[in-house]
Amino acid sequence: QKENTDVFNPLSTTFDVRFPYADERVPARAHYNLFESGGNPASFSIYSNGIAGLMNSFDPDMKRTFATPGSPVHSRFASFASFTSQFINIPEDSLDTGGSNGMNRSRPGRDASAIEIDLTEEEEELFDLLRTVTTECGMKSTLRVAGGWVRDKILASKEFKQNRVSLDLLETGVLDATKPPEVEDEAMNRITSKFKGASNPNASKSPDNSLSVTVPVDIDIALDDKLGREFADELNQWLSDHGRETHSVGVVLKNPEKSKHLETATMRVNNYWIDFVNLRAEEYTSDSRIPDLMRIGTPEEDSLRRDLTINSLFYNINEGIVEDMTGRGIDDLRRGVVSTPLPPLTTLLDDPLRVLRSVRFAARLRFTMSEELKTAAADERVKAALEQKVSRERVGSEVDLMLKSRDPVGAMRLLVNLGLINTVFPLPQKFVTNGSDLFQEGLTLLSATHGHLCDCKANPPMWCEAKRALQAGAVNGVGKEETRVLMEDEDARRLLWYAAFLKPLKSRTTSSNDDAEAETRKKPRKAKRSVILRLLVDELKRPIRDADQVEKIMNAADSFTKLVSMGSDISALSVLLSGAQVMHDSENRSKIVCSMNKKAVEPDTEDDPVWLHCMEFRRNCAEALRRIGPLWRAAFILSLCEQLMDAGNDELEYTIEGDVIEQTHEEIVSGIMNKYDVFAAAMMQLGLIGIWTQQPLVNGGEIKNSILTRIPEGPVFRDVMDEQTEWMTTHPGGSKEGLIEHLRATFPAFA
Repeated sequence: QKENTDVFNPLSTTFDVRFPYADERVPARAHYNLFESGGNPASFSIYSNGIAGLMNSFDPDMKRTFATPGSPVHSRFASFASFTSQFINIPEDSLDTGGSNGMNRSRPGRDASAIEIDLTEEEEELFDLLRTVTTECGMKSTLRVAGGWVRDKILASKEFKQNRVSLDLLETGVLDATKPPEVEDEAMNRITSKFKGASNPNASKSPDNSLSVTVPVDIDIALDDKLGREFADELNQWLSDHGRETHSVGVVLKNPEKSKHLETATMRVNNYWIDFVNLRAEEYTSDSRIPDLMRIGTPEEDSLRRDLTINSLFYNINEGIVEDMTGRGIDDLRRGVVSTPLPPLTTLLDDPLRVLRSVRFAARLRFTMSEELKTAAADERVKAALEQKVSRERVGSEVDLMLKSRDPVGAMRLLVNLGLINTVFPLPQKFVTNGSDLFQEGLTLLSATHGHLCDCKANPPMWCEAKRALQAGAVNGVGKEETRVLMEDEDARRLLWYAAFLKPLKSRTTSSNDDAEAETRKKPRKAKRSVILRLLVDELKRPIRDADQVEKIMNAADSFTKLVSMGSDISALSVLLSGAQVMHDSENRSKIVCSMNKKAVEPDTEDDPVWLHCMEFRRNCAEALRRIGPLWRAAFILSLCEQLMDAGNDELEYTIEGDVIEQTHEEIVSGIMNKYDVFAAAMMQLGLIGIWTQQPLVNGGEIKNSILTRIPEGPVFRDVMDEQTEWMTTHPGGSKEGLIEHLRATFPAFA
């Protein structure tokens, strides 16, 4: 490689190889006789780990060279894999040589019985029960698990975890061979989506969604000769005859208008919800995504009707083997490719929702879409069919799942690049001309926000640490649910992704709303909805609560941006330098105590200018926090990333040398991040986390009956309550007596 040659001779080339627990340069030729010589255990691990181990030892440049399909180095490396497989167990097709068409990468009807999946004890028990019932009841049914369970179990198997890591290494160079094996195992475990692993193998750092799954797992079991209800009844009868607990059966009857042409029986067995369905064959009409005809089909017909090859696999319970009826599902899993069993254009036109499912699975599994599928997805006929044949509820549900996936940025990028974005997110007519620019800006902001959150996970500032967040929330009596950091809050991240992607649209409408304000007042309430609410609620059919929270994140982000731009970051620095602090009493946790420079402060009477300045900062921040509540971190990061984006755009204005531009830009970015870090740290130090839950010291009745007895009904009462809130904010831990005295002094006419 140093000689820039295209010739790759694995037996005479010396590589600069990084081994686990070893630091040495080893000629590749030295590996040839490892089995005979015993060799260095570190070197031997390359062979024992197969292709994944070898590629994991390459530096990033080497990985990129080997990852280019069709290149001489890539092809010769594939040949080397074939050669070495004579001595060790390396699947030759674990490295795609790029020489075959995506639709014919494996033989039709390929035998997948050699694929082994690991069953849990509960799964073994369940399948043993089903086999026993089938045999003892004299049924000839072949039971097959279908759908995502099979896909995810295969991805979780040892062979596929190792193979997927090797492919991810070639594509991105993410994992490091210098990490201990248990670290690699953890990373590989996150490849499977069934168990909610959410590390991002195509990014050096990623938000961690790894939450343990305790809810029942759904399993679809396909029957080849009877209805699901019939089998469920046979199962319950067997359980009853053997003195075991029976289970209620729910039946989804045939309903062609809702795409239910064959009934489904659902029952819970142990920790599993099982849908007993039939193998199906479908026929479509040109004007609907609902099949015009559906009948009991063969395993081959059922596989071919499915949306993607990776979802068309079966696990034959009777024989305990995996079946790949399309002949391509296993290969596509191995290569990390999303493709369709039938020609893509036919598949997508039959059911246009499948184009969104393809994007979602590519994002969820961090797979790539096949070139044929990309071409079909960008076809104008598919866009028209998606608009005409698919309900907006289904479109909105798919978008929501994309943003919950491991790669929300990749999902939105695919929608933009495939030209589907305007169909999925239809804009009001006045934005149509520049809609693509808005979504491109949104994609850039989403990418920046996602990337920054990844950085916060890898190198968390203090305000992103869960333990500190919990301590800061204790001042206002809020617990873990109210103080969860974004890395632990999947739902908050989903709302943040919506807010980041749609923020440019909101910013554009805000700047153009002034002229239409008077006209808007005349419209009915529903028509007054912002463009964000109309898009999320009316077009994507998202819950109003979600849409409101997305818009709150946007508005709070603007509030934080305004505070920072007005110099509140300087006030925040004063807070930290002066040691101003608001916290709960260690002996009496219901009591709030204040200090500055490690000296106690009496909140009712303190008149030190520095303290008063810190309390002014506290008041300004509290206003923003009360409007956003627990989602403040999402808004804060969105504000920060908008500033980072602006800094990147300003880079083009510099006319000095390129290396100086880079250095200057890094300084600007670092300065912005430091501002926000100081700002957030000051808010936590002043006990502002959870301020949105603060209760008034005196209620309205007490104010009216004994404090301000002459106060009239109407808006002035709200002014009094607002004054109380502000006083409590700037006098944390202040006494009730001090508050009453302040209210009487502020509203003497009513006292």
